[in-house]
Amino acid sequence: MRSAARLLMGLALCLALTAASPEANDAVAIEQGKFVAPGRLVVAGRRLSCGRTATLLRDFEGFAVSSTVIMLNMQALKDLPRSVQWLIYYHECGHILHGPNESAADCYAVRRARREGWLNRNGLGDVCMVFNIAGHGPVHPDPEQRCNQLRQCFNKKAGVTANDGR
Repeated sequence: MRSAARLLMGLALCLALTAASPEANDAVAIEQGKFVAPGRLVVAGRRLSCGRTATLLRDFEGFAVSSTVIMLNMQALKDLPRSVQWLIYYHECGHILHGPNESAADCYAVRRARREGWLNRNGLGDVCMVFNIAGHGPVHPDPEQRCNQLRQCFNKKAGVTANDGR
C-alpha cells in the first residue's frame, strides 16, 4: 500500500512539474540537425505547422526545401524579418500540399498568413523588399514578377480554409 502511495505521489509530482514548466517538447528553431515533430516547431516566437509534416533543422545551402519533410536552415533564416521566416516555412508547406509549382506554394503561404492575421499589405511589402535583395534562383520567378503574384494571391477573396495545412 505504501509503495502504491509513493508511486502515485511521484507521478503527481512529475505531472505538476511538467504542467508548471514550458513545454519541453516544443522546438525553438535554433537547434541544428534535429527532427521536430509536427506541430512542435516554433520559429521567431510563432508556432508553425503543416499538417502531419515534420521539420528537419540543419545546415545546408539555401533557406528551406521540402519533400516529405520541411527542411529549414535556421542559420540562414535568423537574420530575416520574422514574417519572412514564417512565409518561407508556409511556402514549403505549400509545396508539401500542392506540389512543385512555385506560384502555388507562394499563393498558399500568402493566403494562409493573411488568414492567420499576421500578414497585411505593409508586411507583404517587407517580404517583397527581402525578395528583391535576395534576388532569385533557377526555380523562382524574378522578384518583381513574384511580388506581383504574391499581391494577386493576397487580394483574392477565396482562400485557404481553416483546415488547410493543419
